[in-house]
Amino acid sequence: MMRLLRFRDLEYFIAIAEHGSFSRAAEHCGISQPTLSAQLRRMEELLGLTLIERRHGSVSVTVEGSEVLAAAREIMEAFYRVQRTTRGDGVLLGRPLRFGVLPTIAPYFASGFLKRLADLNGNTEVNFIEDRSDALEAAVNADALDFAVTATLPRLPSLAAIPLVDERLVAVSAEPLPDVVTIDTMSRPLLLMQEGHCFREVVQEAIRRSHARSGSKVPTRIGPSSFSTLLSLVRDGLGDTILPEPFVRQSGAALDGLSVATLEPADEGRQIQLVVRAGRERYNDVVRIMDAARDTLAGAGAHAVPAPSRNETDTTEIPPWRPPSS
Repeated sequence: MMRLLRFRDLEYFIAIAEHGSFSRAAEHCGISQPTLSAQLRRMEELLGLTLIERRHGSVSVTVEGSEVLAAAREIMEAFYRVQRTTRGDGVLLGRPLRFGVLPTIAPYFASGFLKRLADLNGNTEVNFIEDRSDALEAAVNADALDFAVTATLPRLPSLAAIPLVDERLVAVSAEPLPDVVTIDTMSRPLLLMQEGHCFREVVQEAIRRSHARSGSKVPTRIGPSSFSTLLSLVRDGLGDTILPEPFVRQSGAALDGLSVATLEPADEGRQIQLVVRAGRERYNDVVRIMDAARDTLAGAGAHAVPAPSRNETDTTEIPPWRPPSS
């Protein structure tokens, strides 16, 4: 019968190499020194190699043993990685991370989230890209991204979305506005983002619902591809716009001279999602990342978690937001 290496053989060999002593390695492994010596001899016989040289009470790894040691460590790491994965650990954290985020979320999210990820990931490299929802979903599906932060439910069945927060909408104008407005009371043209941006769809849906309620029509104009350019157009008097409340909260000097009003009804807005490969939503790593994303967004002014889905009733009263007085 063929004799094969056992996982235990690799553990014992690595322990001897790392401790540089049979006695310390035996203590670490919880076995007697004679047993450890016998196991090493068995492994050397199976491989036909001398792995450890014994000299005057000390041990050293041979040249051939160094190659076996490197392979043994790779096998051990792969084994423990499988164990961590079955517990939901080590799937994402503890290695270089790459995630995606919408350009309409990144300005008030990316910096704070990166700081939280650095703490979670042991300062291992973290990179992110900005792109549209369809591109981000395709990248997550292909494992080119570990996860993405978007504002729509994924279209691919292989992906899962975890609700993070709800964002309210805020109207911005160069003309004076009351503390709270509705779309049907806004007479100036509304500047929208370019076609293809999901936030444009959010605002268009709010406009359609307003028309269904009141019958009023609001003139719209095609705008640029960034919030900052929208604000500059508003400042130049080309129309008003609607933005996510967290972005407005973080805009500071960009709002100087502009009027801001909370948009009613309160359920107008968008829900931010964490998108991962289906099945990963149960992993502990993903839960930690989800909590970090929620904390970051809540700190930016998004509606506190847990975020209900759009078909659930949210009874939490959210007071109108007012910009700080200058």
